Amino acid sequence: MSFFEITKKIIFPSTNIKLFLVFLIVLLLLVGDVTVELTGGTAYAYLHILYIPIILAGLTFSVPGGIITGILAGFLMSPYAPTFIAYELVQPFASWFLRLSMFTLVGAMAGAGASLFKAYISELELKQITDPLTGLPNMLGLAQFFTQLSHNKEKAFIVVVIELPHMQEVNEAFGEEGGDALIKQIGEKLKIAVNGDAILGRLQTNRFVILISDEKKVESILQRCEAEGETTYHVNTIPLFVDMRFGISRYPTDDKDLNNLTRKALIAVSTIHNRTQRISYYDKNTLGVSERNLLILHQLKAALEQKSLVLEYQPKEYLQTGKVMGFEALVRWFDPLLGAINPMEFVPLIEETLLINPFTHWVLETAMDQLYQWQKQGILVAISINFSVKNLKDQSLLEKLGVLLESLKIPPHFLEIEVTETSIASSVSEIASVLKKVREMGVRLSIDDFGTGQASQQYLFELPINAIKIDKVFVQSIAHNPAAASIVKNAISLAHELKLEVIAEGVETRNQYDLLTRWGCDAVQGYLISKSMPEEAATNWLNERLKAGSLR
Repeated sequence: MSFFEITKKIIFPSTNIKLFLVFLIVLLLLVGDVTVELTGGTAYAYLHILYIPIILAGLTFSVPGGIITGILAGFLMSPYAPTFIAYELVQPFASWFLRLSMFTLVGAMAGAGASLFKAYISELELKQITDPLTGLPNMLGLAQFFTQLSHNKEKAFIVVVIELPHMQEVNEAFGEEGGDALIKQIGEKLKIAVNGDAILGRLQTNRFVILISDEKKVESILQRCEAEGETTYHVNTIPLFVDMRFGISRYPTDDKDLNNLTRKALIAVSTIHNRTQRISYYDKNTLGVSERNLLILHQLKAALEQKSLVLEYQPKEYLQTGKVMGFEALVRWFDPLLGAINPMEFVPLIEETLLINPFTHWVLETAMDQLYQWQKQGILVAISINFSVKNLKDQSLLEKLGVLLESLKIPPHFLEIEVTETSIASSVSEIASVLKKVREMGVRLSIDDFGTGQASQQYLFELPINAIKIDKVFVQSIAHNPAAASIVKNAISLAHELKLEVIAEGVETRNQYDLLTRWGCDAVQGYLISKSMPEEAATNWLNERLKAGSLR
């Protein structure tokens, strides 16, 4: 236990600890008194032992505790104490009065310091459990109320998630300040609607949560909240109407954990597709196994709006020279409800929806900005990003690509677009012209997951690609699987015949690295070189390689 934690336990003691500390303070006073007497009286430094219980009392019981203990210590050391009279320990009255004053002052100061520390800790804890914009409990604060409500395991209660589906449009129209002003107004109105009958909190940018302990009040609370959604709000004097949707889950029927109950209430919101429907109850029978996928899509939309996704960068290295070839930008997502979500889980889901385009817009903007930042620092390194076939059909994304290259003054060959073999092989005729336009911009193209697509590989000479990336499924088997080794060697030979570079993915062992070097593979990517790194770590890694002369 740290010194801070020990101090906190002393300053915020439980009842049992308080009783123990009172006993300890009294014991220390008596021990100090006896020590002073046995060592020759108040003329010696042993007297200062008494400051220990005085300070301890001040820390534990604030100013009153410190003053009372200081006075007690002073009277124990007074010329009128029985022990002093019995042993004829004479001391001037002025000395004793000064000592009493000092004991009392130190106790008061210790108590005052403890009070300030208590106030500081209380303020920090309040900030942790409170949403700074609305002053409502955040998820941590709601968890405390939930713990109190769930102590009565036989009593059911309701979790309601209120979603404001059009907040993104408000933020785009009025900026974040306008959006914040609207959220504050809505929070105040919802407080009035709840009217002390339930606990209102804020979950995320466009969501509130209500914990309702009395099921009989659910209907009236929801009616009042709906009514507040129909009132007029104002942002910059412009009147706005707010659409509210309500998802509901029940404790303990649907779950016994607040995060899961909130998640299930969000799932219920996600099932609302009719404009006239505003309230939906979680139903495990209708959602079944698809509920996680549904929630992932729902949460990802919010993550894009809130810009809470993160790009990490995994390096690629030339085999012959050991120099850095570039980085692949990889998306990382930690959701407050679902935790860390693997891209292999959420990327295939969004590729089937319209979310894939705003998602890739964000990836492109973030990666290009990182390229720009590195080049300002004198670091010239390439970044590759992944495109879906749907992205190649999004004209606005291609236009943005051109605008970013021009506005940031980034040489186009420092950007590479990766498209999976499976998707490209089934859409050659549709995307060939688009890829040619991208190549005309000077941007590099590569085929990702090579070896997993269709048997026909005519696209290798039909499309203007620069490189192929051999899928890690084959690369990680080359040391012990002759078939995998043969596939990789043939892929390297075929690519070189077509004047294409070859990158091997998923290289994790030195044996794999050496075999690929022997077979003439151009570059590798994988844990043997480095795991993906956040921006700051990637920058430090690059600077080290730059000093060592290992940048291309």
